[in-house]
Amino acid sequence: MEMTVAPETDETKRDRVRRLLIDPLTEAGFRFPKATSEDEAKRALTRLADGLAYLGDDALTVLKASLLTKGEGSARCFWPAYVTIIGLAEAFHPRPLEEVPELLRWFASAAGREALAAGRLVAEFQFWETKKRPPVTPRDKELVAVRAREHHERRELILDRRRREIPLRGDEAAWIEWYERTYARVEALVGQVQA
Repeated sequence: MEMTVAPETDETKRDRVRRLLIDPLTEAGFRFPKATSEDEAKRALTRLADGLAYLGDDALTVLKASLLTKGEGSARCFWPAYVTIIGLAEAFHPRPLEEVPELLRWFASAAGREALAAGRLVAEFQFWETKKRPPVTPRDKELVAVRAREHHERRELILDRRRREIPLRGDEAAWIEWYERTYARVEALVGQVQA
């Protein structure tokens, strides 16, 4: 009996975005206006694939379903603008801040050092990841301060339980692991940028 072995394929992130999002939307009828050259269309879709490569398969599937209702033009069949698609993707799953090095400059500033010293580093990092901007308004600063206090209180409670050898409740072990991992990650970013 002869066995056929399928060749291994190394799918790139760009290819994965094409398979899960671009090709299905093209098959559903998305296209570019007639005035768009084939080269322009190809470049636009490659840029889109690169811009969405950070998303996981599930997020790409959700984005595809959402984009089906976002076509442009009178027939609603033209590809939405790049910024529209990227903005929608950010709403589903924010791009990791490490992939946006221009925004990491904040961590080298006095504001980054102040956040570290004041215990707000993880809360400010979360704000940055979600909003892709610093907390500048009084409302932003209050939201970050509240989140930082909540983190501090929860961390102290969990560490106290550990010291007293009290079993952690439900998600406490996962949360403290997330917090410590995130803190170390952000602290390392501060160090890298400052160096």
